[in-house]
Order: sequence, then structure tokens, then C-alpha cells
Amino acid sequence: MQQRMWREKVTGTRMFAKIKELKHIGYKKLSAAKELQIDVKTVRKYWDMTEEEYQQYLSSTKTRSKIMTPYKSDILGMLRKYPNITGSVIYDRLREVNEEFEPSYRSVRLYVSDIREEEGIPTVKTIRQYTECEELPLGFQAQVDLGQIVMQDAYNKRLKVYIFAMVMSASREKYVYFQLDPFTSQTFIEAHDRAFKYFGGRTTEIVYDQDRVMVVSENSGDIIFTEKFESYKNYAGFSVHLCRGYDPESKGKVESVVKYVKNNFLKYRVFHGISTLNSDGLSWLDRTGNGLIHETTKMIPKVVFEQEKNHLKPVAALGIKNEIPRVAVVRKTNVVVYKQNRYAMPKGTYFPGRKMKIAECPDGKNIDFTDYETKELIQRHLISHEKGKYIGTNHPERDRFTDYTELTQKVIKGFENQSSGKAFIEAILKDKKRYARDQLGLLVKLQKQFTEQEINNALEYCVKRKLYSAVLLKDTLEYLSINKKDTVFEKVAIPDKYLKITAQKRSINAYSSIATEGGNQHG
Repeated sequence: MQQRMWREKVTGTRMFAKIKELKHIGYKKLSAAKELQIDVKTVRKYWDMTEEEYQQYLSSTKTRSKIMTPYKSDILGMLRKYPNITGSVIYDRLREVNEEFEPSYRSVRLYVSDIREEEGIPTVKTIRQYTECEELPLGFQAQVDLGQIVMQDAYNKRLKVYIFAMVMSASREKYVYFQLDPFTSQTFIEAHDRAFKYFGGRTTEIVYDQDRVMVVSENSGDIIFTEKFESYKNYAGFSVHLCRGYDPESKGKVESVVKYVKNNFLKYRVFHGISTLNSDGLSWLDRTGNGLIHETTKMIPKVVFEQEKNHLKPVAALGIKNEIPRVAVVRKTNVVVYKQNRYAMPKGTYFPGRKMKIAECPDGKNIDFTDYETKELIQRHLISHEKGKYIGTNHPERDRFTDYTELTQKVIKGFENQSSGKAFIEAILKDKKRYARDQLGLLVKLQKQFTEQEINNALEYCVKRKLYSAVLLKDTLEYLSINKKDTVFEKVAIPDKYLKITAQKRSINAYSSIATEGGNQHG
């Protein structure tokens, strides 16, 4: 109480005089601020000011004071209750409760600064380092962050509110959503659905801070997402850029979105229910969050967004109660992950970016994997109710080679000598059961690449030597194509002048004597 009375005594002209007095008797600026219980910036402002300069300063504030006088009691009330409240928050509060509020933001900010000096209400500021992100094309990137804050309701009861915020990187258009429970994968996805409805579409890429509601493991750069978020990401069609863990320099704008919501909209606000908070949040976005000039771009976000929204891509709304369509990418190993099991697709199904729509059959026993783009049924599996299992394409009740019949007949018809071709293929199927489809597929390619005569010559060569392999047939074809003039089937003619020549024949004694002489020399 004594401290409050002291503050009231050193306001206005008396405060100026007291600062000059303390300076005269040898006080330092910081010591004078502590003695008077005022902000050190106020002391610095008046420290070297002359009496004449002070009078000029007072006259300059009269005009500002006149227009702000009706709101003085409200501003004082906020400053005394929340000493660290900023001029921008006060400006927004005044506009919120007064629809016809006319003073500019600059007038409010300076007036708040004047009242702080008069009343001796200092602010405590902390410094944090940020890294600015490069500017990106319209509609290319959005950034998402989660946060939380403790609020008080009308009965002074404290409760925690959880925040979802999305901002367009180019225009700085923002969206915020609040809830009373921590975000789960499902509610995180629902917040995206609301954001896309608010913006009217999605960007090509979305930047995230790492969070367990969407990421299972960073895995040295090979990100493993939760199953629900993976399905939604594939369904909506956006790519993900994930900030590295514990690396604030990689977060850029995403780091400041929730901070802005906390410090401008939520700070010093009384909680009157989550529905009211979300409704007021949308009004704040239109009025302040997206309606005022951005400090960095020097443009109004909602004005720039009128251009950016034309670059957004449409996303079919889920409907909050609807189940997320099951969509998953085909992995390089030709498997699709569904409910923590790996379902095999036919070999060759994979190509970069291919997606499968997953639907359980009405019988409750089978599951269909359909190409997301062409709607073609790729594979049907029995549903596995276990976890971590690999479900192959060949079921125990199905003959593994029934699918090769049609392909085998196709290959046999491709040979000029079908009887030799049939024998060749039967030998392959008997010797290489595991690779039968690969062998038959290679034969089909060879029949398209080489002529019937070339195929027939190579087949005859392989059958005679029992070389039952499509790979060996391929090697033979390549060899024969390079050496067409000297094929293995042509007989080389011997000139007549060499036909009568016979090799000289020696007796065995000649070789025995050579062997004996060589042995004596070594001895």
C-alpha cells in the first residue's frame, strides 16, 4: 500500500522533477528507476531533457489525450490488472467492445506509453532469437503449430486450453481453433478439415513441428507417421515438411503463430466457454489477426489472401463425424500397411506416389486394395486381426501356379517350334518354381525383341545343351546377334590345299628319351 501511494506521488511533472533531483545528487539511471519504482526507459527519456523540452512534450500529448480520454479508465484498469499487457492487445480489446472506436493503433500505443510513465507501471520483456524464413510462392506452403495456455473463467477457476493454428506462408492469412482436450490424431485431422474449409482449399506443402499426434518416429529422416495422419495426408494430397526436433532455427514462421495468438488474443481474456472462444477467435482473425498490416510484409493478410486463395487446391470435406477414407501409399517392397499389418501387392505394383484405397468387404472377411486414381482392383486379401504380420499374395488355399497357365500358353505360342518351346518351359517351371513368373515374363520380352528365326536358333541351342533358363536363352540371343556371320550352327570349310596334309607321327621312344635327359639335368 505504501508503494502504491509513493507511485501516485511521483507522476507527471512531479516525476520529472524527482528524476532531475536524483540525477543531481548522483543517482545512476537504473538506481533512480528502482528508487521511483518506474520503468528505466522512462528515466532514460527524461534524464537529459531540459525544462523547455519537457513543456513541449506535454503540449504534444494534449491532442492525443483528448481523443483517448474517454477510454482512460478502461486502459488504466487493464494496466493495473495486467502490468505486462501490450498496446496492441489493449487496442484490440477497445475495438472489440466499442464498434465505433476511431483512434488509430499508433494513438493507442503512445497513449498507453504515456499512462505507463504517469502511473509508473513498467513492463518486463524477454528476448528470444528467431530465424526468418524465405518468402514462398502464393499457395505453395502453409505452416501448422500446436500450443496451450492456462486461462481463467468468470469464477477465477484455472483451466488449460489447447490451440491449433495454421498460417499461409505467403499472405500470412491465419486460422485458429481451440479445444479443452489435448489434440489426438483424430482431432488434429478434424482441425485441418476446419482450416481447409476456412481457407477454401489447401497448399501444396505444409510445415509442421514434430508432434506425437502425427509422427511415430523421425527414423533418421525417414519419417514414420501415425496411421490416421498418413491416411489423411494421402487423402488430402499435400506433402509434409517436418522441422527437425529441438531446432528452433528450422521452424521460422511456424514458431511465431501460436505465440501471436497467445499474446494478442488469449492473454488477459476471461474464458466463457469453448464455443464462445472459437467464435471470438474468428472475429479476432477478421478484425486483427488477418485485418491489420503485418509487421514483416507491410501488407494486410486478408487483402493478399484474395490473390492466394486462387492458387489453393480443393480438398473434399470430411465432415467431422465421417470416418477418414483409408488411403495408403504403396511402399517400394510392394506392400501396403493397414492396421499395423503389411499386405503384399503383386510384384510391379509399386511406382513413386502410387496410392491404394482400402475398403473392407461386406462379408467382413476380406479387404480390397484399389488404385486410388484408376479405381482398378489390385489385390484382395483375407483380413488379419493380428499386428505386425506380413500377409503375402499367395493364400494357402490357392494353387500357387494357377495364375501362370494363361501366361505359359502365351509364351508357347510365341515360339516357331512350339513343341521345343513347351518342353523348354516345362523344364523351367519344374526347376525354378519360385521364379516361374519372372522367367515367363522375360521370355515374353525376348519374343518381342528378337525375330522368330533368332528365337528358334537360340532355343535349339539351349535345348540341345539342357540350358533351361530364360536368362541363358537371353545370353544366347545376344551372343548370336553379335556374331551373325559365325554362328555356332555353320560348318567351317577347310581349303583343298590343306586336305592332303597329315601330321607327322613319332614313336613313343622319342618322348621317353626327352624325359630321361630332363631328369638327369635336374639331378
